[in-house]
Amino acid sequence: MSLTGNLEDLPLLDIIQIVSFSKKTGYLTIRQPEGESAIVFAEGHVIASYTYDTPMADARVAHLPTDTREKLVRSRLEIALEKLIRLREGEFSFNLTEQAPKAIGPRSLEHETLRDGINPQELLLDLARGMDEDRRDSTAALEASFAEESIEAPAEAPADGSEFDLDLGPPVSMPPAPAEPAAVAREALAELSPDHLLPSVGFQRRDEPGVGPMGTTSQTELLRPQTPAAPAPRTLLLVEDEVDIREALAGHFRAAGHDVVEADEVEAALKAATKVAKAGGRLLLVTDLTMPTTVGSSFQGGLELAKRVKKLLPGTPVLLMTESLPASAKERAKNFGITHIVFKPGLSRLDPEQFAADLRAFGIKLVRDVVPRLLSPPKKAAKPAPAGPTGAADIKRLQQRMEELRRAPGEASQIAQLVMTVAVDFFERGVLFLVKGDELRGLGGFGPVQGGDNVHLVARGLVLPTGAASAFRDVVENRRSLSFRPADDAQGARVLAALGAFESGPAALLPLVTHREVVAVLMGDNPETGRAPENLEMLELFLHQAGVALENAFLQKKIAALQS
Repeated sequence: MSLTGNLEDLPLLDIIQIVSFSKKTGYLTIRQPEGESAIVFAEGHVIASYTYDTPMADARVAHLPTDTREKLVRSRLEIALEKLIRLREGEFSFNLTEQAPKAIGPRSLEHETLRDGINPQELLLDLARGMDEDRRDSTAALEASFAEESIEAPAEAPADGSEFDLDLGPPVSMPPAPAEPAAVAREALAELSPDHLLPSVGFQRRDEPGVGPMGTTSQTELLRPQTPAAPAPRTLLLVEDEVDIREALAGHFRAAGHDVVEADEVEAALKAATKVAKAGGRLLLVTDLTMPTTVGSSFQGGLELAKRVKKLLPGTPVLLMTESLPASAKERAKNFGITHIVFKPGLSRLDPEQFAADLRAFGIKLVRDVVPRLLSPPKKAAKPAPAGPTGAADIKRLQQRMEELRRAPGEASQIAQLVMTVAVDFFERGVLFLVKGDELRGLGGFGPVQGGDNVHLVARGLVLPTGAASAFRDVVENRRSLSFRPADDAQGARVLAALGAFESGPAALLPLVTHREVVAVLMGDNPETGRAPENLEMLELFLHQAGVALENAFLQKKIAALQS
């Protein structure tokens, strides 16, 4: 029996299933440019496995007690399989043998072979379950990475420094809002080279004003008297009327070291805030937007609460959580001096495991990125560096991004943002859609929008069904990029209606594939020049590598767990 081919055509999980069900004995080799990996079978059971970079087993393993030795060998085997099942490319060959080999080429398997092997059904189930879990986590991490929306203070505040009257009570004297919050957010994520920074929410075109790297502090500034920074808020007041969401977020905040007080409605939150104020404490308010007000006049109780807490404890930082952000609510938040808003993930309780993954990723996003930025004092942004030339410089920039993906996968949120940063070199406008359930949900974007609206908010309002015939469905099902004319496609026309057609002609759709499924789709067009997207081969390659990096980001966590 001989089974040969390429992993692009036949995934490794399918190969393992074929060999296991047929109860064959032999070894499967997978050849890649980096080297050769292998899986050894004995009557369909997996008894050994290694990757090209798996070190040889120490000969002292033979002197360990049998149970200890078997546990160690199995751990090495599982780590190798976790890596191998995620391979997308490579030539494979199954070689049938009468006895399980004790060596493959120059590599001895004497100290890395299980006595009885792993049950194939158990193995396949565990591996498939692990891939499903990683796929859910990837989707959740992508959505969470675009959750944050920074808004600027109102252009013209009242002369007396009070808030705008929004029928929520008398004006309250407020300190001026922190300057340039969007710049601060971008600086916090600016981990790339200065010629092309990684933004936090919106994505800047190369020909638009941007935010440069942080400047250095001069000697004169170091000699100036420094004003002591205000102490961080001692209490985090978390207000959310959905119990499961509140409890999940409270757990993340407490694990990060915050003293958390929970409330499920405005009145209870005000009582808690009053108690903190009387004790001379300070607050950080994290509140849901859509709760009933105290008088029941609207469902924007989060804004009422923010105003009344700020009156009680002036200068209290506020993080507003919401599923969507109407223009009126955004304007009110801006007038209240609220500069940080986060979008809660599109939670579906019909899929409990995805629901849990979404909440986990959202909580991690808040404690790692959003809350630290909210509590940090604003920093001045340096003048942006001039846009670089096109052509060879663009290729060099892309090569740098590719190297970043290969060198260190990092967090999934960084990978998602990096995809959009690279996309601005290929399109005048782009929108990234998340594939979730039977929908494509807009996450974020860059480029011009009709009426000068916020492209990020317009993108988040786009929800496209994947069941309807469209170019979007073709990309999701076939996992292949394509060019199309949005005006001639039902779903594409909806996108143009929201964004504005301008001079847009042909557009491109590119999939982001991870664990052999499309988790996101990037749509790009050129609404200012009307030219067709071109030279997309490099962008497709980058998206391919980004999908691999997403897989590796979660694989490293799994391997760490297996080694612990």
